[in-house]
Amino acid sequence: MATIDLIDLKKNYGNVPAVKGVNLKVADGELIVLVGPSGCGKSTLLRMVAGLETVTSGRLEIGGRDVVKAEPAERDIAMVFQNYALYPHMSVRGNLEYGLKNRGTPRAEIDRRVQEAADILEIGPLLDRKPRQLSGGQRQRVAMGRAIVREPAAFLFDEPLSNLDAKLRVQMRVEIRKLQRRLKTTSLYVTHDQLEAMTLADRLVVMNAGLVEQIGTPTEVYDHPATLFVAGFIGSPPMNLIDVASLSNRRGLDGLPAGTDIIGIRPDVLFLTPQEGISLSMQGTVELLEPIGGESHLHVRLDSSGQSVVLSVPGRPNIAEGSAVTLHARVADIHPFNAQTGRRTDTAVANL
Repeated sequence: MATIDLIDLKKNYGNVPAVKGVNLKVADGELIVLVGPSGCGKSTLLRMVAGLETVTSGRLEIGGRDVVKAEPAERDIAMVFQNYALYPHMSVRGNLEYGLKNRGTPRAEIDRRVQEAADILEIGPLLDRKPRQLSGGQRQRVAMGRAIVREPAAFLFDEPLSNLDAKLRVQMRVEIRKLQRRLKTTSLYVTHDQLEAMTLADRLVVMNAGLVEQIGTPTEVYDHPATLFVAGFIGSPPMNLIDVASLSNRRGLDGLPAGTDIIGIRPDVLFLTPQEGISLSMQGTVELLEPIGGESHLHVRLDSSGQSVVLSVPGRPNIAEGSAVTLHARVADIHPFNAQTGRRTDTAVANL
């Protein structure tokens, strides 16, 4: 196992910057998830670590060794791709053995590693099948098995679950987390799926337009988003971001930090009934009621600004679309931001 250190790592395509100076320290045995929208630079960053993309500038160390100029095979990493990248003409056993044979690993050691990986992933009965005879989930297990038999210093996962259906994604997400905890292998994992990111990560790296917006545990990032981007990206439904100037009633907002002109309110702390303590109230009209299993999402258009906000309520409220409602939020639950800087105006988040 090993640490991974990215020091002011940059990648340009011609004059176009794709990764704009990333600093990140991945501890030995830690699972870091890179998350962000398409085009944010997360996959490019992962491919730079793997050696599949050249580094424009900066340092990249794996296990304390600078590998910027090292070939992929010299980096002691194993990568799991979203398309599995299995050899179709080989059996599962052949796919697992292939890399080890190329490295001249003794036959007994190959057999030991393949059997151990098969036991861990419960794919023993599949060893003599070809990839075309496997389901998507089974193929993904084989792809992970091929990484495991390498016994690398680090695992790199590039959206490994994106080709699976929703139910299987949940199952495989759990399997990957259990596997990583069991093997304690340093891991970098890329996804655009925030739920996947929140449930897998020891720490999240939220990226946007080639920059790191925030690094922290899933709880830290959810409870204290550092920027307006993170606030709007992490959470489902996302945080409501409201222009303070658009509110006709600003009672309770006097105590917010100087420079606050945007307030963020999570849908689950926006209520239809008055709350104890200092609170904010807003009038609006119900536009849409979405039943989501044990809760409902209520879309309300605010009278003061015409902005639509969302609140999550338990069960199925007896409220008709078109009804007038008053929304309430405790001031203690409000996240303060500045529109110009895009950052929080309080001290809830330390600098990156």
